[in-house]
Amino acid sequence: MRLLFMFAIQPLVGRMFPLFYIRFLPFFSALGGILCLLLLAPVALHAKQSKDKKQKNKVFHIYPGTRWVEVKRLKPDSTEVSFKDSLFMTFSLRDSFTYRLRNGFVYTGKYTLDEDYLLDFGTRKYTLAERKYTSLVLTDADGIYYFAKDTSDTSAVIVLQEEKVLPVTNIDVMIGHWTVYKRVQEKESSGFLDPETALKSLYIAGMGSTSQMGFIVCGGDNEYEPNWFIKGYSDAQTLDIDGKSPRTLKVVKCQKGELIVQEGDMNYYCKQFK
Repeated sequence: MRLLFMFAIQPLVGRMFPLFYIRFLPFFSALGGILCLLLLAPVALHAKQSKDKKQKNKVFHIYPGTRWVEVKRLKPDSTEVSFKDSLFMTFSLRDSFTYRLRNGFVYTGKYTLDEDYLLDFGTRKYTLAERKYTSLVLTDADGIYYFAKDTSDTSAVIVLQEEKVLPVTNIDVMIGHWTVYKRVQEKESSGFLDPETALKSLYIAGMGSTSQMGFIVCGGDNEYEPNWFIKGYSDAQTLDIDGKSPRTLKVVKCQKGELIVQEGDMNYYCKQFK
């Protein structure tokens, strides 16, 4: 467009009004540049918006296959602290992960990593401060965690001995705030799990002076305004729930810091996180 102005419009004006053209030549040159900027500005703005949109929608991953072990831990003020609960992590395909504390429970699930490098495991969140081929650094409000590649046999698959499940005869055994960390459906083709009613957590208060023994929080609930309340606990090891609709949760297990409840063919695995 600027070339059109220089080689077509300017010469035409020069031939028709020579004295006027010579006197205002600097003005015509500047005008050509301004017209060029006005015409190209929308194109540049659209290109920037497209780039920002692509960056916003970009999905971030951690390369799968590498096993990581925590090797150093610092307080937020960078004071080094001793620890025995080393964290082990493995990232797999399709944004899945496995992590566990030394000699502790193995957690599996999906993670997300956003453009602000917030690494979300579902039950824990970290900021990915550094990512190299041989090292990772994670941070949160409690500290700074350094990881190196794990080449020891501590990363081998853990074979757990079959645990003898004891009966849960009293609701007081389950008192506390339990958070669901895993769901397992017994039949893959049994149907769609409604996220609005899928169990997220249980608050169990036990026997008391009121008729309510606690409440449950589901996907569509506000945690401070629950819609389902625990009314009783039966000899058949079921939590009887009333509220939006009557529900029954079968208590499968409550021991060694883990609660498993069943509704239909869905098993909910819960722990009490600090």
